[in-house]
Order: sequence, then C-alpha cells, then structure tokens
Amino acid sequence: MFLLFDCNNFFASCEQVFRPDWRRRPLVVLSNNDGCVISRSPEAKSMGIAMGEPYFQCREKLAEADAVVCSANFALYSDLSGRIMSILEDSLPEVQQYSIDEAFAVVDDGDWEPYCRELRKKIRRWTGITVSVGIAPTRTLCKLANETAKHHPEMQGVCNFCSADKWEPWLPSTPVEDVWGVGRKLAPRMRSFSLRTAADIAAASLDWMRRRFGVHGERLTLELRGNSCFEEESQSTRGQVMVSRSLKEGVTELLPLRDVLCQFVEKAGRILRDEQLMASQVFVVLRTSRFKDAAQSYSSHQGVSLPHYTDDTRLFIRCATALLEALYKPGYEYKKIGVLLTGLEKVENVHPTFDQPDVKPSRLMKVLDSLQKKGHNIGFANYGNQPLWHKEHLSRGYTTNWADIPETSRD
Repeated sequence: MFLLFDCNNFFASCEQVFRPDWRRRPLVVLSNNDGCVISRSPEAKSMGIAMGEPYFQCREKLAEADAVVCSANFALYSDLSGRIMSILEDSLPEVQQYSIDEAFAVVDDGDWEPYCRELRKKIRRWTGITVSVGIAPTRTLCKLANETAKHHPEMQGVCNFCSADKWEPWLPSTPVEDVWGVGRKLAPRMRSFSLRTAADIAAASLDWMRRRFGVHGERLTLELRGNSCFEEESQSTRGQVMVSRSLKEGVTELLPLRDVLCQFVEKAGRILRDEQLMASQVFVVLRTSRFKDAAQSYSSHQGVSLPHYTDDTRLFIRCATALLEALYKPGYEYKKIGVLLTGLEKVENVHPTFDQPDVKPSRLMKVLDSLQKKGHNIGFANYGNQPLWHKEHLSRGYTTNWADIPETSRD
C-alpha cells in the first residue's frame, strides 16, 4: 500500500504561515526574476490567475484585488519542506521524497486512514502547512486519490482508494491527461485512439496498450487496475542535475557571468551529494534573449568528460569556468546561463580502477555541506555575493536567518 502526502499550494502556504494577515487574501508566488506565477492561494486561483502566467500580464489584475505578491523564497520553502519530511520519516517506516512538497510512503496493507488523519493534523500543528493524503495500492492511483482529496472538501484532506469499488467510480471523470505518467505528448496520442479518461485506459487490453504505447502504456493500465508496477522506476537514478537561471538584466562581461555560474555549480554539487550521486560530465549553457534579432542573438553549449566519477565541487567549478571562457563572446548581452551535471551514478555503484584507485565521495565536500545546512555562510572564493537575478518582493527568512525570526509583543 502507498500513501502520498502532498502540501496544498505549498509555496503560497509557506508565505502565509508567518503572515496571518495574508491568509484568505489572493496571494501569488513568482519565479526567479519575478517572471511567472509558480504558486497561488485558493483566492488567487478563483480570480483566474493561471499557473505559469507571466507576471506582467496579471500585475494590474492582482493590484486591483489587493493581492499579495511574493518573490520565490526557496530557502524558506526548503526549510519547511525538510521539517515536514522529518515528521513523515519519524512517523512512517519507508518514506520516499518525490519533490519539495510531495512524499510517498510504502506501508503494509491495513486501515491507514485514521493514522493519516492524525498525521495530517500533526503536520498542520507543527508547521502550519496543510497536506492532502492519498491512499491506494499503486502510485498512479495514489496520485489520483490525492488530487481527489484536494478538490473534495467533504473528504477532509484524506482519500482512501483501498479497493476497486473505491477508485473505479472516479476513473470515468478523470481526463486522460490528468493520469500520473501521461504527459503532454502522450495525452493527444492516447486521445487519437479514443482513450479519453482513466477508465478507458484501465479497460484497455494489455496487449493492445503494449503494441501502441509500449511497456509504459501497459503498466499504466495495470496500475489503474490496482497492480503496482512503478516501484523500481520511482527509485531509479536521475539522469542529470541542472541549475540554470534567466538574468533580469542582460550581462555583457565575462567576470559577472563567471560569478553566477560558480554559484550554480555549487548548488548543483549539493543536489548531487544530497542524492548520493557522482557525475562524470559537465556541460555549460549560455545564450542571449530569445527575442533578439539574428545579429544580436547567440546560443551555445559545451561539455567535457571528467577523468573519473566525482562529487567534488572544486573539479566541477574548474571545468565549468573553462567551458564558459570557451563559450563567451564579447559584444553580446547574455540573458541565461546554466550548468548541467550528467553521466550520473550512485555512489555505491562507483568502483576504483587501476587508473583511479581512490574514487570515493569527497570528505571536504561533506564537511562544507554540513556547515551550510547548519546555517553557516561558507563557500568557495570563486564568485561574488551579488546575484544577477531580480527579486523585488522577497519575504523574510523566518526560519533561516536569526535577524528575521518573528517577534511577538505582550502589548
């Protein structure tokens, strides 16, 4: 049996935890550079603000509604996410974090609904964040149960699809594109074969699904019938770690580009080590605005293979800065830069060779990661401290900065 805990409107909810005056008001969270809407409160959704909508298109509408606008405060979101995951890990036997605001738990068969309701209350009481819970025998049905819990208040945040008679009535009303595992490219193809709902997928012949959609299609049918197929895939090693960002103001000089690239490399290295991975290749991406004319437009990328698998940020930085120098051309106004670590392998699967007998995780990187997680501002001397992206509406670091801890008064 699987349990799925998913935080409701997570980024927006994090902002409201420490600002009670922002609750029950339209609130949106913007992406880096305050470009697009990436999270909305229910009140903002009811206004018709769409996910991914450019901020400049809805700015006046939000202002007229006296809405709260926040720049993405990922340090705050990550900290609250870590607290929620800690509660889940202390309360359940096997927890697998799926994203910053979602986690699956693998449990034995049984009546988990009462326990999930109590755990949901505990998360709300300890963090201020509301979660929805889906219970089902497969991950695909678990995602459907979670979405059902979100959109049906009478379920009070928990939907239990423990048996076929519980989930089958919901399949005909679930569009095929809302089925977990059916992406934007696969949905139109399925519709062309008259598969319009989750019920159509579940009723299809396994052989027919395999011939037309491969093993993935066959597994989707089995999952919607209650036969779990995606356990191993859900735990597979990711293929790459990418950190990139659009720059609010165009950058023409090499040095500031190098500064921000080094920050991205350091972040990518932390992600790599958090997932117990090592990389064997580094790529750097650099381009101007997409809206420049051909004479002012430039886009390129280069990569290099490392001499061995590593998780050492120092080597990543040396390679990335060398690639940037090769890519950089003076006279252009650059708007986007990024780093990609690929050729990944789990640490336990990397073995010494005659040429590289000492391939193992870097002890220095482990110490640096530990210090940074404890709040120490420590890093490499390769870059400056001024970010090149824009956050006009950034909230305080309520849980990550001593100076920003909320205060109360007896008056």
